Amino acid sequence: MSELFSIQLQNRQQQGGDGVWLDLPTTTEQVQAALRQIGISSDNPQGLFISGYFAEEEKRIAIPYNMVLASNVDELNFLAARLETLSAGERAELNAALQTPQSEFSSIGRITDFPENVDYYVHLPDVHGPAQLGDYYLNRSGMVDMPEEWKGGIDTAQFGRYVAQQEQGAFTQYGYLVKSGDEWQKVHEGQPVPEEYRVLSFPAPEVLRDAANIPPPVQSTTEQQKVIPIILNGKDSTERMKEITNRLETGIQELFDSDRYKAYLTTMAKFHNYSFNNTLLIAMQGGQLVAGFNKWKDTFHRTVKKGEKSIKILAPAPYKVKQKMEKLDEQGKPILDKDGKPLTEEKTVQIPAFKVVSVFDVSQTEGEPLPSIAVNELSGSVQDYQDFFKALEQASPVPIGFEDIEGGAHGYFHLLDNRIAIQEGMSQLQTIKTAIHEIAHAKLHAIDPDDPEQTNRPDSRTREVQAESVAYAVCQHYGLDTSEYSFGYVAGWSSGRELAELKASLEIIRNTAHELISALDEHLAELRQQREADLSAAQEAAFALDNGNILFIQTCDSGYDYTLYDADKKALDGGQLDAPGLTLPDAGQEALNLLGQTAKVSEVLLGDKLAVFQEAAEKANEIPEPVKIPDPAAEPTVTILWSESDKLQDGEIMPLSVANRVFEELDTAHHTDREKDGYTGGWYDKTAFRIDFTLNGQPDNYEGRQDFGDGEGSLVQHIQNYHEYYAKDENWKNFVLHNKGPEAREQDKAEREMVLTEFIPYLKQHCNLSAMEQAATAALREGQNISPEQTAYYNTVVAYVQDCRPLLNQGQYNLPEPPKLADFDQSLQDYKAQVQAEIAQEAAAAGMTVEEYAAAGFEAPQQDSYSIYQLRNEDSTRDYRFEPYDRLQAAGLTVDKANYTEVYAAPLAAGTTLEDIYRIFNVDHPADFKGHSLSVSDVVVLHQNGQDTAHYCDSVGFQQVPEFLRENPLRTAELSTEQNENMIDGVLNNALSLGELEAKAKAGERISLTDLAAAVKAEEKAPKAKKSRAAKPKKPSIRAQLDAAKKEQNKQTQPREKTKELEV
Repeated sequence: MSELFSIQLQNRQQQGGDGVWLDLPTTTEQVQAALRQIGISSDNPQGLFISGYFAEEEKRIAIPYNMVLASNVDELNFLAARLETLSAGERAELNAALQTPQSEFSSIGRITDFPENVDYYVHLPDVHGPAQLGDYYLNRSGMVDMPEEWKGGIDTAQFGRYVAQQEQGAFTQYGYLVKSGDEWQKVHEGQPVPEEYRVLSFPAPEVLRDAANIPPPVQSTTEQQKVIPIILNGKDSTERMKEITNRLETGIQELFDSDRYKAYLTTMAKFHNYSFNNTLLIAMQGGQLVAGFNKWKDTFHRTVKKGEKSIKILAPAPYKVKQKMEKLDEQGKPILDKDGKPLTEEKTVQIPAFKVVSVFDVSQTEGEPLPSIAVNELSGSVQDYQDFFKALEQASPVPIGFEDIEGGAHGYFHLLDNRIAIQEGMSQLQTIKTAIHEIAHAKLHAIDPDDPEQTNRPDSRTREVQAESVAYAVCQHYGLDTSEYSFGYVAGWSSGRELAELKASLEIIRNTAHELISALDEHLAELRQQREADLSAAQEAAFALDNGNILFIQTCDSGYDYTLYDADKKALDGGQLDAPGLTLPDAGQEALNLLGQTAKVSEVLLGDKLAVFQEAAEKANEIPEPVKIPDPAAEPTVTILWSESDKLQDGEIMPLSVANRVFEELDTAHHTDREKDGYTGGWYDKTAFRIDFTLNGQPDNYEGRQDFGDGEGSLVQHIQNYHEYYAKDENWKNFVLHNKGPEAREQDKAEREMVLTEFIPYLKQHCNLSAMEQAATAALREGQNISPEQTAYYNTVVAYVQDCRPLLNQGQYNLPEPPKLADFDQSLQDYKAQVQAEIAQEAAAAGMTVEEYAAAGFEAPQQDSYSIYQLRNEDSTRDYRFEPYDRLQAAGLTVDKANYTEVYAAPLAAGTTLEDIYRIFNVDHPADFKGHSLSVSDVVVLHQNGQDTAHYCDSVGFQQVPEFLRENPLRTAELSTEQNENMIDGVLNNALSLGELEAKAKAGERISLTDLAAAVKAEEKAPKAKKSRAAKPKKPSIRAQLDAAKKEQNKQTQPREKTKELEV
């Protein structure tokens, strides 16, 4: 078994640790070994989580990062075992499927089923863009049959885009992918992981808490103190207990040497929840961490070194005795007998007692390494100090404030005001030490002057010894610098005092330190939990690093945007993290990993601090505004905020139409360059931009980022694609609903709808106006090559554009009709008048107004009729033939007129029904009918009262199919940029004819396959004389006359018929 990929396991209680990497597939033994390394056992299974995912490049599976983190070890182990069976080509196909914009792999279970579904997709690993796809279909697939001399003129990129759109394929880093049509086989998805792949089993705990509440062991980096056990000579437990009690009394008297006292306080800081006697005994014998012989062996997997002497401590040894006691009633009063004497009963009571037990220090053992002690040490970071001081304020029994204290004191506890004052302007460390010292005073030495019983307070020296001792122990516990503490004075203080008084003071110090440490631990945990909750709920944050850099991260449509700043708030690097499922903290850590930042996070900036940072960063990275505010009557401008492309400069400003063209050229060039052999550049050139514009009379701007090389094309097309994707994306919808709520979701929908229905058309119209203006200006520059009429026309076009821009910026999208060249030719105007007069005459003859005649297509009213359409006899219509309508819908197919040929047309007699037509064309075929008998999948179109309705011949009856007659409306009219030199001529479509395209191809020019297909279809769909049983000759309309005249004047050789494979 060889690893396919690796996951990183971590312990939630060891945040900031490196965790351990586990190769998959794996075994139960390997999992348990990994869990032991991070301190996870059956005692704390809830601490386990997956924090990372890695695979070697040649084995890489592009599983979404957040999907891995949300899974479990058993699921991922089973997945790795399943994917091991894939070949390199099949892995590449899976990676392509995982990277498609509308990937169907929404769970680990779905991916696990891929080996059973490798034929679900068709994968072209060497096709990464439209040009390559077009070349593949044209020259390598064998699916396009056309003369070789034509192929050189085909625009393969446009052909590839058309094919990808038609078959709904996707370009990915791993090649081109399209569904094959096979059905997905669901095998393992939604089922439990098979038993043989379940490897997650938690080991027995490394460290157990026993009744003595022994804390986790410490791996000290300092020189270990030598253990000097107490030797007891008593013959029985009573003698040994008396002996150790005497040693305790001697120890107390000897304790108040400065160094011994500090050693005792240090021990107490480690074991603040131990009893005073045991704390002192451990300190006297030099112990650091103690446990019994068997506990070291069974629990810690360590053995006591040969020849080591045990340390003696006390352990509870209560015993039970039977005693006669008065019998009490429910109210606790004695129950009397008939003589009035209290009744008695025998009860078992427990008598507290202690015994001497033997333990060994960690330094006296050897064996498996021990985990680090879980102590909340202050790291020295600002964030830790801020939280710690807040915890101190919460633990303090009185308020804490800052002031300028005269006389050089660091602080004081005011007895009458019940408050603590701390000298302002001190270092953070000194401030915390002083606060702990004064809190100890407030907890131990506060008095009420009105209550005489509380005036018997310790003397001032005792109060200082107690407060300073508590401060030292607490600082030691949290790892604060205690080198400046000195207890030389304790010897003088203790001299002459009774043992009981000394012991009482030591017990007070221990209890107070224990209470304060416990309270601080609780408050720190609450503060950190609250901060983590605030951070997880935040939409943006900044992470200050120890090296001075700052990472700013915020949510965006696809996940997170992040930027790294230096100490001067200058932007260094940035990017986008496409992982909306990650929390903000996890996304921040992932961004730091991607940026190669290994420095520790020293502070998380939220709220006011974040606002201050953002203001400073914005000021440090200001880009000079354009020289002048955009004219409300002008074209929008585009500013390059920053770009990875060496073809653009930060701060560069250009008109929208120029930026639109430049962005498309750079996108295409980068995509082409990276496909060349030896290319070493990046996959994308990220470019951030801002569009300044006037919309509905108000100045506004739009900011975004386009990645050159992803094949989105122009700037406007990128913006449109971006918002169309997120307007439909269910993952984004769920993310907004979950993290921001329904109102934010509705606002997001409304904003995207505005962009797509108003802003995008607004930008496109500006680009169209610019195209008109550029064409007219270029023609005017030539001068001598144009006629006076053309000069007047082009000048009018320039004036038209200048008049239209302010109208467009004010929100008037239905612009006036543009000028036409024909309007400037008098002979054409005369002819136009003649045509208009003839049209009026024909309309009058038809009993119609000119408007009604025009609406009828310049044709006189015709009688009702019907047409019969049958499917073309081609491979492309195989899946449609003789299929009931409901099966077509289930297969996602539509009744498309492009797949049909009209085989018959005739007048429709009054009262004739669809069933009558069905009977006629099955029982009594008309003599001139050449099609097959009317059957399922045929379409009958009824032309009645000027309206057309289409009816699909179904397995039972007919099904009305309005989609058969539906045409795609033109989204833009006269302002659209045309393809030929007569761009601005008022004609809606200047597409070339089939003959003109064939001539261009024979001349060696490049032609568009889409144009070729359109020309063939146009020719096939040209009006033909319909066969009619009662057709009557009539005078041709003016339109027919003009068509005939034009054909007579422009006769040319009929082009060759296109093969069926070219129908697109």
